[in-house]
Amino acid sequence: MYALKNEDYSVYFSPSKKGDSFAKVFDDFNLIIKIFKQNKIEKEAQYKYFKYILEHVNLGIISIKKEDLHQQQSSEEILFLNKAASNILKLPKHKYWHRLANQVPWLVSEIKKIANGGKVLVDFGGEDEIKQLSLEVVEIQLLKEDYLIITFQDIRSEIEQKEIEAWHNVIRILAHEMLNSFTPVSSLASTMKSITEDENGKLINIGKLDKEDILDINMAAATIKKRSDGLLAFVKDYRTISNIPVPQLHKINVKSFLAGIQLFMKPLIDEANINLSVQPMPANATIFADTKLIEQVLINLINNSIHALNGVEIPIIKLSCEVKTDKTLITVYDNGKGIEEQIINQVFIPFYTTKKNGSGIGLSLSKNILKKHNGNLLVNSESGKYTVFTLVFNR
Repeated sequence: MYALKNEDYSVYFSPSKKGDSFAKVFDDFNLIIKIFKQNKIEKEAQYKYFKYILEHVNLGIISIKKEDLHQQQSSEEILFLNKAASNILKLPKHKYWHRLANQVPWLVSEIKKIANGGKVLVDFGGEDEIKQLSLEVVEIQLLKEDYLIITFQDIRSEIEQKEIEAWHNVIRILAHEMLNSFTPVSSLASTMKSITEDENGKLINIGKLDKEDILDINMAAATIKKRSDGLLAFVKDYRTISNIPVPQLHKINVKSFLAGIQLFMKPLIDEANINLSVQPMPANATIFADTKLIEQVLINLINNSIHALNGVEIPIIKLSCEVKTDKTLITVYDNGKGIEEQIINQVFIPFYTTKKNGSGIGLSLSKNILKKHNGNLLVNSESGKYTVFTLVFNR
């Protein structure tokens, strides 16, 4: 017992020294010591394995006793602090919590706010480098002791990268649209210029223009006007995306609301010979939303479905609602041509469109409207089979 209590596993009981009557007991003692020794080796190996993993993740991790959080001069050691935590905070790997706390008081202050568990975004750093931490605190209890596991990660670089990618996509589409407008305008302007000038570049007498020349100039001017009007409409659409009004929230009964949408869209639906149905749902399903803005979203989605159902033998659109504990979902389903996997992540980018005469703002505008409602617009599709758009209303 003394050997086990002091974790001394070098002890060995020789059965031959005490006679046969003790042989079985000593064998059992040796087996127990062997099992304890093996368990200790496995636990140490497991501890080193998990410690190695935690040391090499990009997530900053600090673990302390909860009581130490409020003690500025605690002599208690930090239970765990990995390399990523040290790198993010640009601090050495302190052994004691009070020393680390004195160097990053802002971090301690934020941890105290969510000491019972939670997550928060924190900005810190100087003028030369600003970081945004996603900070999370988890409280656990082991052997009647309360501990805090503090994790944080610098997310600014990831956010900036996503912003850059989004801007690149927008700029690419803007450039494409503008080139589509300016190229023919430039070409036609050059044609008009050549008709009204002689070989020396001087303006000719108007009397020298024949009827065919005048018709060419008129056609060129009409085309320039058409493209200019298209470009003005494009700019107007751009302003629409960036100037969504603040939603005026009202309690809306979803069943009645969708029935109204169904009635409003009936002429277009009947003309396209599509079966549009509102699926059974809880009679008391409600959302808090701006009626006009959400109507605009649903009308846009149904119009997209009508376009996607062109040529489908039995075209179907289904409107449905699902009520969950923390959110309400409204879905628009169609069994149309679907969205190809390689472009599904681009459908919400402003001005991206696969339609010949589409503006490419409908889905982007719709998603922004849902964001203004503290919700989201999601899409799920299988090319050639179906598309489902889901309006998410968080509570």
